[in-house]
Amino acid sequence: MIKVSVIIPFYSNFDWLEEAVDSVLNQSFGNYEIIVVNDGSPEDDNIFVEKYHDRINYFKTENRGPAHARNFGIEIAKGDYLAFLDSDDIWMPNKLEKQVKLMDGTDYIWSHTKYSLFDDVEDRSKREYQEIENENFKGNVYPLCLTKLNIGTPCVMIRRDYLIKNPQIRFSENMRFGQDGFFWMLLAIGNHLGYLDDSLTLVRVRGTNAVQRARVHLYVRANLYSNLIKKIEYFFPNVKVGKIIKLTYLYCFYMNFLVDKLFGKGNYKDKYSEILAKVLYLPAYCAFKLIK
Repeated sequence: MIKVSVIIPFYSNFDWLEEAVDSVLNQSFGNYEIIVVNDGSPEDDNIFVEKYHDRINYFKTENRGPAHARNFGIEIAKGDYLAFLDSDDIWMPNKLEKQVKLMDGTDYIWSHTKYSLFDDVEDRSKREYQEIENENFKGNVYPLCLTKLNIGTPCVMIRRDYLIKNPQIRFSENMRFGQDGFFWMLLAIGNHLGYLDDSLTLVRVRGTNAVQRARVHLYVRANLYSNLIKKIEYFFPNVKVGKIIKLTYLYCFYMNFLVDKLFGKGNYKDKYSEILAKVLYLPAYCAFKLIK
């Protein structure tokens, strides 16, 4: 019988983690294992462990970021499929059932679903949901994924045996942001992406969401250049990147270097660095739109 390994990295807010875990426990598909990887959280986990210890596999590691936590989960997982859920997000009850049915009936190595955003409000009955249109992001998404990545991490399911055979395809532990985009780009080369046009995942929107900041976009593109674009022939000797795309990524690399010099490396929340990043990232943003 098909088994799914659900990998949940965690660092903060056990209330959100409990809601995420409960959404897995309430799945209509019953043959799964839940792997929660505590990424060196300073929060007291005694109540959570006592409540869920017999229903999850719980591991504590040193603080090395969500990429390391997910990679750790990949290595110890025993399921036929791997599904990723962030500790602040939620699955609809039939998410696993529908996605396993899609994957098992095709040759897809990986797939994703439509998802909805919701605001973090204390009263769950007052949550409002915004469905994200990503139905066109399926099939052969390389090299489109170099300019646009419309994939939510908690929407993805992957065949575990493919990752075991390809140990170089993992989340990038060298990147503070965009580790998942690095992973999706590697998976996209040579593998068609399956898609379920059903909003089966709910993604929590917080004021600190990194994806909303131009400074982070600049950082991600710069680090994708360093960790993937200029090294892509190492991963896939027969794959090339177009010159305009490579130059646009290189531009982001130098602009990110400039902002680091002016405001300090790792300073992603400074108001003035964000203003400058918006100005500097605009040409790259336009270029990616035109290239797409």
